[in-house]
Amino acid sequence: MTATGRAARVAVTTALALLVLGGVLGGCSSEYTQGTSSPAARPNTSLEAARTKLGLVQQDPCYTSRDLLRQWPVCGRWEEEVRNVASAAAGARPDDREITDPSAAVETGHEHFLRAGCPAGVAPADPATCVAAVGETRVAVTRLATGIAAAR
Repeated sequence: MTATGRAARVAVTTALALLVLGGVLGGCSSEYTQGTSSPAARPNTSLEAARTKLGLVQQDPCYTSRDLLRQWPVCGRWEEEVRNVASAAAGARPDDREITDPSAAVETGHEHFLRAGCPAGVAPADPATCVAAVGETRVAVTRLATGIAAAR
Protein backbone atom coordinates (compact mmCIF):
# COMPACT_ATOMS: atom_id res chain seq x y z
CA MET A 1 0.00 0.00 0.00
CA THR A 2 1.35 3.41 -0.89
CA ALA A 3 1.90 6.21 1.60
CA THR A 4 -1.01 8.09 0.02
CA GLY A 5 -3.24 5.02 0.38
CA ARG A 6 -2.23 4.63 4.02
CA ALA A 7 -2.90 8.29 4.71
CA ALA A 8 -6.33 8.00 3.09
CA ARG A 9 -7.10 4.88 5.13
CA VAL A 10 -6.05 6.63 8.34
CA ALA A 11 -8.18 9.64 7.42
CA VAL A 12 -11.23 7.46 6.75
CA THR A 13 -10.70 5.44 9.93
CA THR A 14 -10.32 8.62 11.97
CA ALA A 15 -13.38 10.18 10.36
CA LEU A 16 -15.47 7.09 11.12
CA ALA A 17 -14.24 6.99 14.70
CA LEU A 18 -15.08 10.66 15.16
CA LEU A 19 -18.50 10.13 13.59
CA VAL A 20 -19.27 7.28 15.97
CA LEU A 21 -17.80 9.20 18.90
CA GLY A 22 -19.92 12.20 17.97
CA GLY A 23 -22.99 9.98 17.92
CA VAL A 24 -22.16 8.60 21.35
CA LEU A 25 -21.46 12.04 22.79
CA GLY A 26 -24.35 13.64 20.95
CA GLY A 27 -26.71 11.40 22.88
CA CYS A 28 -25.60 12.88 26.20
CA SER A 29 -27.95 15.22 27.97
CA SER A 30 -27.66 17.46 30.96
CA GLU A 31 -30.65 15.93 32.75
CA TYR A 32 -28.33 14.46 35.38
CA THR A 33 -27.20 17.84 36.68
CA GLN A 34 -29.96 20.35 35.97
CA GLY A 35 -31.95 21.55 38.93
CA THR A 36 -29.98 19.74 41.61
CA SER A 37 -27.66 20.95 44.29
CA SER A 38 -26.03 17.57 44.75
CA PRO A 39 -22.97 16.43 42.80
CA ALA A 40 -23.65 15.29 39.27
CA ALA A 41 -24.78 11.69 39.06
CA ARG A 42 -22.88 9.38 36.77
CA PRO A 43 -25.16 7.53 34.41
CA ASN A 44 -24.71 3.76 34.45
CA THR A 45 -23.70 3.96 30.80
CA SER A 46 -20.46 5.92 31.43
CA LEU A 47 -18.26 2.85 31.56
CA GLU A 48 -20.08 1.30 28.60
CA ALA A 49 -19.42 4.46 26.55
CA ALA A 50 -15.72 4.31 27.48
CA ARG A 51 -15.66 0.62 26.51
CA THR A 52 -17.17 1.45 23.10
CA LYS A 53 -14.75 4.32 22.48
CA LEU A 54 -11.81 2.19 23.58
CA GLY A 55 -12.84 -0.44 21.02
CA LEU A 56 -12.65 2.24 18.33
CA VAL A 57 -9.19 3.48 19.27
CA GLN A 58 -7.97 -0.11 19.37
CA GLN A 59 -8.81 -0.37 15.66
CA ASP A 60 -6.62 2.59 14.75
CA PRO A 61 -3.32 1.88 12.96
CA CYS A 62 -1.50 3.67 15.80
CA TYR A 63 -2.59 0.74 17.96
CA THR A 64 -2.46 -2.05 15.40
CA SER A 65 0.56 -1.21 13.25
CA ARG A 66 3.61 -3.41 13.52
CA ASP A 67 5.77 -0.62 12.11
CA LEU A 68 5.61 2.15 14.69
CA LEU A 69 8.71 3.78 13.25
CA ARG A 70 6.67 4.68 10.16
CA GLN A 71 3.34 5.12 11.98
CA TRP A 72 4.16 7.44 14.90
CA PRO A 73 4.13 10.71 12.91
CA VAL A 74 0.34 10.43 12.50
CA CYS A 75 -0.43 9.30 16.04
CA GLY A 76 -0.91 12.68 17.73
CA ARG A 77 -4.68 12.61 17.33
CA TRP A 78 -4.84 8.98 18.46
CA GLU A 79 -2.85 9.84 21.58
CA GLU A 80 -5.37 12.59 22.39
CA GLU A 81 -8.35 10.30 21.82
CA VAL A 82 -6.90 7.54 23.98
CA ARG A 83 -6.15 10.02 26.73
CA ASN A 84 -9.77 11.24 26.70
CA VAL A 85 -11.13 7.69 26.78
CA ALA A 86 -8.84 6.73 29.68
CA SER A 87 -9.90 9.82 31.60
CA ALA A 88 -13.59 9.04 31.03
CA ALA A 89 -13.12 5.43 32.17
CA ALA A 90 -11.29 6.52 35.32
CA GLY A 91 -14.02 9.07 35.98
CA ALA A 92 -16.69 6.39 35.64
CA ARG A 93 -14.89 4.09 38.11
CA PRO A 94 -12.63 6.29 40.28
CA ASP A 95 -12.19 3.58 42.94
CA ASP A 96 -11.32 0.73 40.57
CA ARG A 97 -7.52 0.40 40.34
CA GLU A 98 -7.82 -1.99 37.39
CA ILE A 99 -9.09 1.06 35.50
CA THR A 100 -7.41 4.00 37.23
CA ASP A 101 -3.88 2.57 37.16
CA PRO A 102 -3.89 1.88 33.38
CA SER A 103 -5.57 5.25 32.88
CA ALA A 104 -2.64 6.90 34.68
CA ALA A 105 -0.26 4.88 32.50
CA VAL A 106 -2.02 6.17 29.37
CA GLU A 107 -1.52 9.71 30.70
CA THR A 108 2.18 9.01 31.28
CA GLY A 109 2.67 7.64 27.75
CA HIS A 110 0.85 10.66 26.36
CA GLU A 111 3.06 13.04 28.37
CA HIS A 112 6.17 11.32 27.02
CA PHE A 113 4.80 11.71 23.49
CA LEU A 114 4.19 15.42 24.07
CA ARG A 115 7.51 16.13 25.78
CA ALA A 116 9.45 14.56 22.92
CA GLY A 117 7.77 16.91 20.44
CA CYS A 118 6.07 14.03 18.66
CA PRO A 119 2.61 15.57 17.98
CA ALA A 120 4.04 17.79 15.27
CA GLY A 121 4.69 14.62 13.27
CA VAL A 122 8.17 15.65 12.28
CA ALA A 123 11.30 13.76 13.11
CA PRO A 124 12.70 14.94 16.45
CA ALA A 125 16.35 14.41 17.30
CA ASP A 126 15.47 10.86 18.34
CA PRO A 127 12.45 9.23 16.61
CA ALA A 128 12.96 6.23 18.89
CA THR A 129 11.60 8.38 21.72
CA CYS A 130 8.31 8.89 19.85
CA VAL A 131 8.09 5.20 18.96
CA ALA A 132 8.71 4.30 22.62
CA ALA A 133 6.03 6.77 23.79
CA VAL A 134 3.39 5.37 21.40
CA GLY A 135 4.42 1.85 22.45
CA GLU A 136 4.06 2.82 26.10
CA THR A 137 0.58 4.20 25.46
CA ARG A 138 -0.39 1.07 23.52
CA VAL A 139 0.59 -1.17 26.44
CA ALA A 140 -1.46 1.02 28.78
CA VAL A 141 -4.44 0.85 26.40
CA THR A 142 -4.26 -2.95 26.45
CA ARG A 143 -4.20 -2.90 30.27
CA LEU A 144 -7.11 -0.45 30.32
CA ALA A 145 -9.15 -2.69 28.00
CA THR A 146 -8.51 -5.62 30.35
CA GLY A 147 -9.57 -3.55 33.36
CA ILE A 148 -12.74 -2.32 31.68
CA ALA A 149 -13.62 -5.83 30.52
CA ALA A 150 -13.31 -7.08 34.12
CA ALA A 151 -15.50 -4.29 35.52
CA ARG A 152 -19.05 -5.20 36.42
